[in-house]
Amino acid sequence: MTAALPVSAKFGGAVGLSLASFALSTLSLMLTRFDGNIAYIWTNTALVIAALSLRPPAQWGWMLPGFGIAMFTATVFFGMGLAAAGPLLAATMTEAVLPAWLLRRWKGKYLDRVSGVATFLLVAGVVGPLVGSFIAAPAVSLLTGVSWNVTAARWFASHGLGTITFTPLMLLLLRGETSRWLKAPSRELLGALGMLSLVAAVVAGVFTQGIAPLLFLPLLPMLAATMLYVRVGAAGSIVLLVGIAGALSLNGQGPIYAMPGTPLNRLLFFQFYVACAALLVLPVAALLKQYKQAIRNLSESEARFRMLSERSADVILEVAEDGTIRHASPSVSQVAGKPPEFYLGQHGFTLVHPDDQSVVWRAHREAMANPDIAHIAQFRSARDDGEPVWFEAAIRGLSSPERAHGGLIVVLRDISARKATEQALAIAASTDALTGLVNRRTFLARLDEHVGRIRKGRGRGHGHGCVALIDLDHFKSVNDRFGHATGDRVLQAFARTASAALPAHACIGRIGGEEFAVLLSGLDREQALTACERLRVAIEELEVGLPSLAPGSEGPRVTASIGLATIDPASDPAAILNQADQALYEAKAEGRNCLRVAC
Repeated sequence: MTAALPVSAKFGGAVGLSLASFALSTLSLMLTRFDGNIAYIWTNTALVIAALSLRPPAQWGWMLPGFGIAMFTATVFFGMGLAAAGPLLAATMTEAVLPAWLLRRWKGKYLDRVSGVATFLLVAGVVGPLVGSFIAAPAVSLLTGVSWNVTAARWFASHGLGTITFTPLMLLLLRGETSRWLKAPSRELLGALGMLSLVAAVVAGVFTQGIAPLLFLPLLPMLAATMLYVRVGAAGSIVLLVGIAGALSLNGQGPIYAMPGTPLNRLLFFQFYVACAALLVLPVAALLKQYKQAIRNLSESEARFRMLSERSADVILEVAEDGTIRHASPSVSQVAGKPPEFYLGQHGFTLVHPDDQSVVWRAHREAMANPDIAHIAQFRSARDDGEPVWFEAAIRGLSSPERAHGGLIVVLRDISARKATEQALAIAASTDALTGLVNRRTFLARLDEHVGRIRKGRGRGHGHGCVALIDLDHFKSVNDRFGHATGDRVLQAFARTASAALPAHACIGRIGGEEFAVLLSGLDREQALTACERLRVAIEELEVGLPSLAPGSEGPRVTASIGLATIDPASDPAAILNQADQALYEAKAEGRNCLRVAC
């Protein structure tokens, strides 16, 4: 429940909101009312909805009279006069109070959740303006002579646009979030201003020209501003879009003004465009708000309970500044293989593989120097049975001026399964699943690395090496005659044959369906030629047996055409492969089942 406000606070709040309502109404009428009709953009409804939704309905009674007086007065002196003031007041109050009533269960936080954003867009951007247009259109039509349907459409568009656009900003102002932002660190504040300036620049750039239909372009920086600064970025971006794009369109510029059709049609399209922008950024802001709140709740929960439970599966260590273990939780025996007592008084490096001790020591020093944040290090250990174990250590310093004895809290988590998965994924990402050879991407990367090493004078052997491209001749006929399963057997048999026939250090990759590549590092031209000819002969003699063949039947036989090119460190890998490809083409042109060397 919201506490009741004292009379003085109610009066002061009512006066302030009434003055703000009068100012917004007056500005809308003076700046966006061009033809004696209603205002083009109406912002006051956004203020009323935001103010009412932040208070329970029981407290609306001290705010509504002030809003009514403000809008009535603005209409009389700056709008359509006394004759229209009554009906227009009824319309504007209805279109504000009705959405506020429908949004009351959210208690002013409907923009914090995606479902709340959807409800807000429906009731405040559609239902409220639609009801208001039915109330206002008859009176406005009678006074201006404009048809009822045109007046209703204009009311719906202008009031719906103003509500969707400015309600998020009004909520930020009334909830004090903008003032908190202004007190934020200068770096963060300048970043937000810079991001919103980028939004303004892109919007201005798009709407100062009417040649290219670039209406999608402002959505990109708007989304970036929302991702970085959540509701401030979303609300500020929408306001900038409406203000700049609307002003330039009214001035006869931009892609919307260049659209064919009547001004009313362009106005309705602009309303649709801004609504789409709001539908993009407001749900994103709500999701980010939910995410940050969830992270905040999680952090608070972890701060209360982390490292306190002896039942935790993670290992909890208290370590002195010199690295001596003061305390080890019971779970250390499960993941490290020895009881906690074994580690007391020993150095923490007891748990660390010698090759990883520098990584852990670096994190140790950083945690002592910056005790307010956790420092992460991953390292290997080993059980007594020799089985390797991977740990992830979250290290946090305990040093402070008030603490006589500093040290660290270390939480160790066994990530061996994760590391095994990462290794398996890395192998899968670099290997051809059918043949077990490296895939095209990995082969090209290794060729590029090899050329780079040669250029730096670190190539192996006496030569720069060679690259061979191999194509299995008439492989399609194997698939056509024996089926694709048999074709797969042939490819696997080739992989085994190539691995046996070529030097152990050769990098063999499958770079296409039946096309393979070989990197023969450290071999000169003659040595590579000998190795490739040995492979060609082995393929020619290769017999692929099939269980389903009848006795005496012959299985598929294949031959290979090979193109060989020496590696010139002055050439890039693409050029080297192109030379080998040209040699392969020559081998095919000369009857296949042969080897040709690039000139």
